[in-house]
Amino acid sequence: MVRGFSNLRNTDAGFITDKRLLFDVSFLGAKYQTAQSVQQAQLELVAAVKNVQGVIGAGLVSGYPMRGRLEGSLLTQFHGEPFNTVNPPGTRQRFATPVTVRGNGHEDCQGPQFRKFGYANTIPVAIVNKVFVERYFKGRDPIGVQFSAGYPAPNPKDAVTIIGVIDDVRQKSLAEAAEHAFYNSTTPFAFGRATAVVAMSQTDLAAVERGIREAVRKINPTMSIDFELASDVVAGTLKRQELGMTLMLVFGGIAVVLAAVGIYGVISYAGSLRRDEMATRLALGASPRSVFLLVMKQGALLGVAGAAIGVGLAYFSGQIISSRAYAIRASDPFILSAATPLIFPIKFLITTIPALRSARLNPAKALRSA
Repeated sequence: MVRGFSNLRNTDAGFITDKRLLFDVSFLGAKYQTAQSVQQAQLELVAAVKNVQGVIGAGLVSGYPMRGRLEGSLLTQFHGEPFNTVNPPGTRQRFATPVTVRGNGHEDCQGPQFRKFGYANTIPVAIVNKVFVERYFKGRDPIGVQFSAGYPAPNPKDAVTIIGVIDDVRQKSLAEAAEHAFYNSTTPFAFGRATAVVAMSQTDLAAVERGIREAVRKINPTMSIDFELASDVVAGTLKRQELGMTLMLVFGGIAVVLAAVGIYGVISYAGSLRRDEMATRLALGASPRSVFLLVMKQGALLGVAGAAIGVGLAYFSGQIISSRAYAIRASDPFILSAATPLIFPIKFLITTIPALRSARLNPAKALRSA
């Protein structure tokens, strides 16, 4: 579980979370009845936030990753290809401003027409992620290809042109792979609810938040906003796995203590059965050191046998655990050997006490009471 949690925490989410501030905005009501009014409000909001001291970039996205927003799947048809009515291909649709797409860490965009992905564009364009390309193009160049997406069937009149390829984003959680998706610019499409993504250049979070609130209030005094750090969003998706790992460590520690007490009892009992033998050895001239080493050797043999059996059981039980841990194989040599360095020091400590007791026996007293 610890290795799985470590793998999960180090997984690349596909977007930058450092110094990224989020807040939800709403363009609903009588003031925003047309697409043009919504787009104008978006322009004003993004421009106002950019002018706040400490802000180096801002943009809007229809659904920020890992915030629990539901996404619908649209059926897809590529230009010049018949629509597959039996098993139609589907994909996710997301809306974003160009600054948002770049500012979230997607710096590897391809295609010379990427600059067209903006507010001033009047031709519907889209940027697709790498999973989309791998599924639908398989080595072919996607730039310039037209496709339409819709539900219950795509409308060829709503076709968009692919102008770039973007890196994959894990939209639901770090544990779930990225889904194939395409991004539309906020124009000519308009959406009433969005998440604003703000890239900050300073760590004075309170000052940036105050500046953004003032900027938003000037545009829409009735809009209420709550802030959230992007890093907290990602960390929130790990709470369940972190709790599971903590509980596993607690119960594992209890199991180690109980096992140590049990092994100590077994070795002590075995030593008591050989008490007369040890006393006889000492009476015949054996040194306390040799008696001590004899008992320690017996404990070491038990430890080796227990470790061998434990590794075998760990391999088979790992088949179950690997399905519950992220990126873990049952045959992972690191996992199988990780507990061994812990077992032998514990085994040494709990064997030392019975061994010292046997080495310090008084032969005359022990044989007299036999």
